[in-house]
Amino acid sequence: MTKPTHLSTKEQINLGSFYTADFLVNEVYIMLKKHIDSKNYVLLDSSCGSGNFLHAEAILKSGFAKDSFSKIIGADIDKMALHIAKRTLDSKVILLHKNALHNVARENFATTQTDRLIIVGNPPYNDRTSIVQNHLKNKDSIQIDSALQHRDMGISFLRSYERLKADFICVLHPLSYLIKRTNFSALKDFVKAYKLIGSTIISSQIFCKDSKGYFPIIIALYKRDSRGMDYDYICNFNFKTIDGKEFSLNDFDYISSYIDKYPNKKRVEKSQVKAMFYTMRDINALRRSKTFINKENSNTIFVTKEKYSLYCYVDVFKLFLPHIPYYFGNCDVMIDFQQFKALESHFIMASESKILSPKILQYFRDLLGVHYGYCEKV
Repeated sequence: MTKPTHLSTKEQINLGSFYTADFLVNEVYIMLKKHIDSKNYVLLDSSCGSGNFLHAEAILKSGFAKDSFSKIIGADIDKMALHIAKRTLDSKVILLHKNALHNVARENFATTQTDRLIIVGNPPYNDRTSIVQNHLKNKDSIQIDSALQHRDMGISFLRSYERLKADFICVLHPLSYLIKRTNFSALKDFVKAYKLIGSTIISSQIFCKDSKGYFPIIIALYKRDSRGMDYDYICNFNFKTIDGKEFSLNDFDYISSYIDKYPNKKRVEKSQVKAMFYTMRDINALRRSKTFINKENSNTIFVTKEKYSLYCYVDVFKLFLPHIPYYFGNCDVMIDFQQFKALESHFIMASESKILSPKILQYFRDLLGVHYGYCEKV
């Protein structure tokens, strides 16, 4: 299962194509095997690339029998990748040259309405409107059904799985699709029809070792469920990482409960402004952005005297980013508000002097607990 090298950097970005290591494919099938033991399923990877998820040895290694699936199907928009797949896969695997986001219907994937369907894979994910490598992105390069349209191709793929009414789905995608409320809402009918039942979180470093920043990717197992799931379900879900850590979003309180994260010019009088702060998004954005600023711009948050200490807290939090693991990268800044209030003056002093007291150091050790001091692994 060799990694195809036929795509240029520009083509990889436009197609969102980064191929999947064998041990991650194995993780997918191990997760599936815990919940599925039947020979009556059709297996589909609608963005199969060169077919890593469809190799017989990958399926057998996880404990599935050779004839576990009644039919195995792979589809991809990349014709060259399919040529590679055809040379390396079992001749019984059905390969389709198809844009999986256009004319999405079972009959277009060699599947009937009565088939019990499992979808696996590592679908492309790529925010085609973001400024990251924007000069390489062709926003009109792929035709997508109107109901599936979204600026991030990965969300379009998850919506497409709902259209195909898969019984189980086990795929890799950014964790932010679930834990960021706006992204979760953007999944629309998908979250009304599926429930997350298994997870393994990995770092994007596995795919892009030379990237300037890493983000969490989840190997997510979904089961079709008439009740679906809401955002509270995700907040209470116990996520697991590939190296044995566990957490839920509700393990922490977050700074967004106490301050403005985005420009607030219309709500704050000039006379109340004590300082100015740069727009906040999540922890990964904080790694790249400024905190306190001297000159007003379109991303300015006006800080009042009453909220000044909380923004000092964020400024100090940034100093501790090397101790915060990748899997929290898309979370808001965490805070223990009661302990913060007890150390409020210490945080102001630490922000203004950049000298950290022992009490501040202990605060962050207590806040992060087993997650503090994490050394990133792949």
